[in-house]
Amino acid sequence: MTNNLATRRRRLRYRTSHTGTKETDIILGEFVEKFGSSLNSDEIKGLEKLLEHSNDPEVFSWIIGRESVPKGFDTPVLERIVKFVADRNSLCK
Repeated sequence: MTNNLATRRRRLRYRTSHTGTKETDIILGEFVEKFGSSLNSDEIKGLEKLLEHSNDPEVFSWIIGRESVPKGFDTPVLERIVKFVADRNSLCK
């Protein structure tokens, strides 16, 4: 199986829009649509780890700041996603 960056990015485009929760699909799908081509290997790995977490509503709560992010998931890519959501929300005001 090929695990080059291009393949992993394509896989992320699908996985981030089919997470199981519509709200998370929208946030992560838009994030990957906008920034997916510029994600480096470590950021892709962090996003893949986030998608492997079985509790999707919990991930959504981390992203919107309702719950604290556990140490193992507090990655630079999650910080970018949180900032993306904050910036997106500030435009809606």
